[in-house]
Amino acid sequence: MKLKHVLIVLMSVVILVGLSGCGGSASSTNAGAGTASSAAPANGGEDLAKFKGETINVLSWEGYQEDEWVKPFEQKYGVTVKVTYAGSVDEMFAKAASGSVKYDLIFMDGGSVNRYYKMNLIQPIDLAKLTNTNQLIANMKSLNDKHVVKDGKTYAVPFAWGSLPMMVNTDKIKEPIDSWNALWDPKYSGKIVTLDDAANQTAMTAMLLGFKDPYNLTDEQLDQVKSKLLEQKPLVRTYYAGFEDGKNLMASDEGWIGFSMGPTMITDLQKEGKNVVEVIPKEGALVWIDNAVIGKDAKDPELVHVYIDYLISSEVQAQLIKKTSYGGVNADSANKLTDEEKKVSHMDDPNYFNNLVYVAFPESFEKRVKLWNEVKAAQ
Repeated sequence: MKLKHVLIVLMSVVILVGLSGCGGSASSTNAGAGTASSAAPANGGEDLAKFKGETINVLSWEGYQEDEWVKPFEQKYGVTVKVTYAGSVDEMFAKAASGSVKYDLIFMDGGSVNRYYKMNLIQPIDLAKLTNTNQLIANMKSLNDKHVVKDGKTYAVPFAWGSLPMMVNTDKIKEPIDSWNALWDPKYSGKIVTLDDAANQTAMTAMLLGFKDPYNLTDEQLDQVKSKLLEQKPLVRTYYAGFEDGKNLMASDEGWIGFSMGPTMITDLQKEGKNVVEVIPKEGALVWIDNAVIGKDAKDPELVHVYIDYLISSEVQAQLIKKTSYGGVNADSANKLTDEEKKVSHMDDPNYFNNLVYVAFPESFEKRVKLWNEVKAAQ
């Protein structure tokens, strides 16, 4: 899901059930984006007329269904891609679960797939019908499969991703930083900015404490996380809740070091002339992976398979990266990027995923929100 959704919106599921993938925090520039013709579907040998007049109902995050790649597909097959956008994880689930619209294709963070699977809202994907899966980034796919393969069947195919690293102003902090412990260092007191987010604050702190699975914590481990966050609180300048808020705190030098909402926050600051760098701490960092999933009542699953295959092609993936700076899932798309575009989206480093921990649904959102509210309310 979009970065904003991962970090802020995941908490709102508590309101719905008792909600992670991240919206529009990334750069929306079209600079370098491919033309419509360059994204034309590659399956030239098929019977194009058999789908003519059909409609694909898509439930998506903004930025995933752009004219640059949607229009060529519609024109080639004579179909209509009708898109409904969701503003949050819980809104997306509510729309899909209501049944008022039979969505053929749904985009969601991989951590949500199990929730839809248990509610019988999705159907398996036939990988034999996809020609581009062999181009998916191998270690990314392996990480994703652990969350989207159920009973030997694949229910989701990755589409986009982003990490949640640390950000450090190297003009203000000269020494090397390699651990989340830096956000607890008294020498940076008053200059630490971090997320107002229950789920990911809990997960990051659990990683720092060395817990094996930061999304499956015991009550005792949650208590240790709470104690650690209370220890940090006096050092924190502020807990920020929005992409622009976090970026502005670093841009104004109110913050020197922080828990970022993604690499695009850091690259935006660099474009503004700030010497802010990304750090993947030795304990690891979180990563969200948004997936394409076929709805249970999809009218024409064959057409949806063709569309998914098109969306994960190197041509479309390169356009997605150029437009959003999110990570792409097709390794070959890197060949269609400039060196700078590859660097910004981490498409130049196949080992980047090795130190990333998948954003998944936790043991209890209610417990995490209660923990976080208690931390914020503490004197």
